[in-house]
Amino acid sequence: MSAIPPSASIRTILPLAFVTGVSMAAMDLYLPAVPALQLGMGISVSLAQATVAVYLAGLAGAQLLWGELLNRLGPRRCLQIGLALLALTSLGCAMAPGIEWLLLCRLLQGVAAAAATVVAPTVVRATLGDADVVRGIAAISMVEAIVPAAGPVLGALMLQVVDWRGTFWVLAALSLLVLPWVVKIAPRELPGLNLDHDASYATILRNRSYLRLALSHALCIGALLTFLASAPQLLHHALGLGPQAFPLLQVLGVGSFMLGASQSGRLSKRLGHARIVRLGASLQVLACGLALAGAALGMLTYAAVAAYWMCFCGALALRGPATFVDALAVPPAQMGRATALLVLALLAAGALGTQLVAPFLDGDAGAVPVFCGVGLQLLVSAALVWRYPAVQAVPGRA
Repeated sequence: MSAIPPSASIRTILPLAFVTGVSMAAMDLYLPAVPALQLGMGISVSLAQATVAVYLAGLAGAQLLWGELLNRLGPRRCLQIGLALLALTSLGCAMAPGIEWLLLCRLLQGVAAAAATVVAPTVVRATLGDADVVRGIAAISMVEAIVPAAGPVLGALMLQVVDWRGTFWVLAALSLLVLPWVVKIAPRELPGLNLDHDASYATILRNRSYLRLALSHALCIGALLTFLASAPQLLHHALGLGPQAFPLLQVLGVGSFMLGASQSGRLSKRLGHARIVRLGASLQVLACGLALAGAALGMLTYAAVAAYWMCFCGALALRGPATFVDALAVPPAQMGRATALLVLALLAAGALGTQLVAPFLDGDAGAVPVFCGVGLQLLVSAALVWRYPAVQAVPGRA
C-alpha cells in the first residue's frame, strides 16, 4: 500500500483523536463530581471512590476483549459498538437510582472506553504511511495529554450549573456527536489484513522486538502514572504546599508534552527512531536522578519538581510515539491484540508503581520513595531500548 497523502492523514487522525478524548473524558470530566455524588446519594467516601475504581477495572479488563474483536468485527464496527455503549452507559449513570446501578454502569463505561484505546492507535498504525504514522500517534498523544488537564477544570465549571448527573448527560451527548464522524472514516477492516497469519497472543509474546519495545513503553508510562498518582500527596507532605500546586504542575507538564509532540515526527525522521527514543529515555533518567538527589539531600523545591516534570513530559513526547509505532510493526492481523497487550501492560505498570510507593507518602521523606520508584521503572525502560531492537516493515506498506 502506498503512503497516504497528508490530507488523508488529517482526516484519519482527527476523528480518532476526538473519540479517544471522549473516552478519556469519562474519567477526567467526572472526577470533580465525585464529592458531589457522595453528598447527593448520601454514600460513604469509599463507595464514591469505587465509581472510579470500577471504571478503571473495566478499562483494563476490556483491553484483551477489544483486541480480540478488532479482527472479527473490524475497526468501524468496534468503534460503533464502543461509542454506542459509551452513550448508553452514560445515560444509565445519569439516571441511576442508586449506587449499585451506578457502579454497574461505570464498569460497563470502562469497557466501552477501552474500544478507543485499542482501535484508534491500531488504525493509525495500519493506515498511515511511514512518513505520517509518528505524527499521527503524536497527535493522539496530545489529546491524551490535554484531556486529563482540561477535563477536571471543565468538570468543575459544569458543577456550577448542573449536578453530578449533568456530567454524564454531557458524556452521552459527546459520544453521539462524534459517532457519525468516526464511522465515516474508520475502515471496515485493517488494510493488508491477512487472517492466515498466526495472530494469537502467544505468537505476539514470542516476538522479542515487540516485547522489548512494549515493555519499555509500558514502564515509561508506568513511571508517569506513578508520579501523577503520588504528586498531590508528595507536594503536600514533602513540600508543605496547598492543593493549587498540583494543577499548576499539570499545566506545565502538558505544555511541555505538547511542545515535544509537535516536534516528535520531524525529529524522528531526522534522527531515526532509535536515536530519538534513546535521547528521550536518557533525559528522563537524568531528570529523575537529579530530582532524587535533591530529595535525598533535603534540597527539593517546587521549582525542582516542576523542572523534573517538564523534562519528563517533553522527553516522553519525543520517545513515546516512535516506541509505540515500532512496537506495532507487526502483521495487521496481530496489531489489535498487540495494542491491547501494550495498553494493558502500561495500566498494570502504573497501578503497581502507585501501590508500591503509596505506603511512604505520608511523611516528609515521601519524595525519595516516589523518585526511587519512578527511577527504577525509567532505568529498566531505557535498558530495554539502549540496543534498539530490529524493527520489521509492516506487510503491505510501501
